[in-house]
Amino acid sequence: MDRCEDVVLTTRIRLARNVKGYKFTNNMLDREKQELLDKIKNNLKEKYTILELNNIDEVTKKSLVEKHIISKELLLSNNTALLMSEDNNLVTMINEEDHFRIQSFKSGLDIESAYNNIIQMDKNISEKIEYAYSNDYGYITACPTCIGTGMRVSVMLSLPALEKIGALDKVFYEISNLGISIRGMYGENTKGEGSIYQISNQKTLGIKEEDIIEQVKQVTNYIVKQERKAREILKNEIEVENQIMRAYGIAKYAKIISNKEAMKLLSNIRIGINMGYINDISLEKIDSLIENIGINTLRKNLKEEFPKEEENIRRADYIRSNI
Repeated sequence: MDRCEDVVLTTRIRLARNVKGYKFTNNMLDREKQELLDKIKNNLKEKYTILELNNIDEVTKKSLVEKHIISKELLLSNNTALLMSEDNNLVTMINEEDHFRIQSFKSGLDIESAYNNIIQMDKNISEKIEYAYSNDYGYITACPTCIGTGMRVSVMLSLPALEKIGALDKVFYEISNLGISIRGMYGENTKGEGSIYQISNQKTLGIKEEDIIEQVKQVTNYIVKQERKAREILKNEIEVENQIMRAYGIAKYAKIISNKEAMKLLSNIRIGINMGYINDISLEKIDSLIENIGINTLRKNLKEEFPKEEENIRRADYIRSNI
């Protein structure tokens, strides 16, 4: 199976679920949210690790946001928690917009494995806790756009070649007519920093889970094909090779690098690896750097609380030591 790791960074599937008999989170009092949280803990603590967010330090919480494991919204509310599988590839946010936001993560394009894993977790939860469900509409969710399957399939893609040849808007226009939404790497209303974009299904009502998966897979494969074609167009262009090698040189030797610049540099290095210009560092190493250069993730990895003023220096140090 082609997991398209030259273009696709990660696959994520999310299920929105709510507990029967409870109000939506935004209408619940703190004591009601705690009551629901206690119910979840009592019923699921034998199968999963449960971490209440008020027991997690601030740096770790913000690092989880930077790594796209939890949402910023989860940090803004009380009586929230994480339900985690042993390998951490399944992470459920409790008391976010919905009572459960079940998430499954996989590297590359691996929708089937992510789906199989999340369905098992969904089943385990539903055996202990009854969901709010309508025979007419499906799963009842806080946001009307999630009613039905409650499933969102998201794929994170690196598309620097399409950006460089000016074809990205055309490709995005084509897929927007297929019921697919496009966002930057940090979600809605964000830009594609480092040429990284998310695509996901828009519809969840009146469509089967299998059809959602097939739709996202087909669109992803189309984008991957277009990005690979764009890379072929760029081959042997000295200006493109120069951009790539300059980026590699800056990343290896710079003493100060902002997050925005780092994302651009790593994007160029990533495409340089895929185009054969750089062969002394792996794609996995670059993807790890992309995931770990946020200020709070740096603090966590370095096990040191440093001031904001030192962020760009520490980031440059971290990148240099890993390239």
